[in-house]
Amino acid sequence: MDAVKIDTVKLALAKATLKILKPLIQILMRHDISHGEFSELAKRAYVEVAFKHFSIPSRKTTNSRVAVLTGLSRKEVVRIVEKLEQDDPTLDKATPNRASKVIGAWLRDSDFCAADDEPNVLPLKGQLGSFEQLVARYGGDVTIGSILEELERVGAISWPDQQSVKLNHHAYIPDQSLPDKIDVVATCASDLLSTAAFNIETDKDNARFQRQVVYYKVPVSIANQFEQYSHKKSQSLLLDYNRWLARHANNNGPQSDEPARRIGVGIYYFESDSDPGRSK
Repeated sequence: MDAVKIDTVKLALAKATLKILKPLIQILMRHDISHGEFSELAKRAYVEVAFKHFSIPSRKTTNSRVAVLTGLSRKEVVRIVEKLEQDDPTLDKATPNRASKVIGAWLRDSDFCAADDEPNVLPLKGQLGSFEQLVARYGGDVTIGSILEELERVGAISWPDQQSVKLNHHAYIPDQSLPDKIDVVATCASDLLSTAAFNIETDKDNARFQRQVVYYKVPVSIANQFEQYSHKKSQSLLLDYNRWLARHANNNGPQSDEPARRIGVGIYYFESDSDPGRSK
């Protein structure tokens, strides 16, 4: 790649980075994350990515090589690596949310939902079509009480009476806990950027699906109508994806030596006052 093209790419990346960072910085500043704290997180991310994605096959990645790749001093790399080794190694591992799995099964398993995929009101206990059976089938090793507590905490269920449970929402959406909300945002943003990074580095024939529908200068009244319309249509599409994966994927894990993947599709609504790249 010639120098002119490198400079052009770096300029484009610099502009893209600012665009990506601004909403993130807005969240960080609102919750008292300073520039110094963000800088430390950025250093950690550079070191982790260098070790994971820029290693040389059949050769151990050294702290010195990471220093060269990241622009950090070797002393800084050693400090960050030591800190990473002291941290809980399970923190960055994505684990399935049991409450989310239970809701997904409630919407797709015919033992717990109607023919139109509307969730049944479930008796709390019992062998057939009960909430107890739903948790036993899809909740892993967690107790019915802990699932009920979490679903009630986020407002996902209500109680028609003391012996039955109703599903209020078609998705697991953290309602009260700010850390849970932040975790959902981080996962969605990370997945979107991972797809973008993959598409930048691959040819168009192998690119992953990444599209937007954007209209400009839409009246507020129409924007409000479209928000409701897109919410309804997107929810319907996600339920269809959920049903497809339920039919084709193995909820109990792979039964062969075939490699397994975490997969999914994200849909999001966005709105702003105007487009910075266009005149009003």
